[in-house]
Amino acid sequence: MTTFRTLLIGFTGSILICIPVYQWIMHYKFSVFPLGWAAAGLNYTATFFHEIGHTLAAWFYGYPTLPMFDFTHGGGMSVSFSDSNTIILACVWGLLAYGIYHFRTYKMLSAILALLLALNLSTFSNHNLHMSVIDFAGPGFEALIAGFFLFRAIFNLAPRGSFERILNAIFGFGLIFRIFIEFYALLHSEVHRLLYYTQKGSHGFGDFDKIADRFYGLSFETVIYSWTALTFICLALPFTLLFFSKTKH
Repeated sequence: MTTFRTLLIGFTGSILICIPVYQWIMHYKFSVFPLGWAAAGLNYTATFFHEIGHTLAAWFYGYPTLPMFDFTHGGGMSVSFSDSNTIILACVWGLLAYGIYHFRTYKMLSAILALLLALNLSTFSNHNLHMSVIDFAGPGFEALIAGFFLFRAIFNLAPRGSFERILNAIFGFGLIFRIFIEFYALLHSEVHRLLYYTQKGSHGFGDFDKIADRFYGLSFETVIYSWTALTFICLALPFTLLFFSKTKH
């Protein structure tokens, strides 16, 4: 199957799946059976990668953490079992330093690892900074995974054939469109904004609220605009790489 056809099917499928997603997030009431089943799958996929993002970032700063679904309040949780552990943190530094050396012939990979090490070293001692990285890593990882799915679909990296390739396109577009819907609702739906603020039976527990509250002058809107900017990059980058790969031939 051609790349164009794969992306077209994936784009169309993701739009259909996101109809009930839009309904749920904007709190409209209309029937979309049987698309609701697919939308529920998309939501659980987003939650899964969201919590994985928090978990990876927490371990990055030395917090032993496990991700889980939250069947009481909905969504998910990443539970840390202690404060930042110096031994874990030292292991992270050592692994990154070893990776920089081991992959030194791969300039791009080595540079990414060096940036991660610099980020850790410059933020681990500031609680507000590194906790904000952990909080942003959840929604940010949703966007990164969506870009990865699109990259696999565009460059035909699905080893199980056309069906898997199409699924990559559907989930790639779907996760990104879901983020755009969430972004729009947080800005324009008072009901959704209130529910976001009062999630988990608490107040200000949402990732973006916590980040905004930590820094004077940083607004909630600025934080979610940053998330949306990252999502646009994750959407555009696979297509940009495709464009440059075509021009080289």
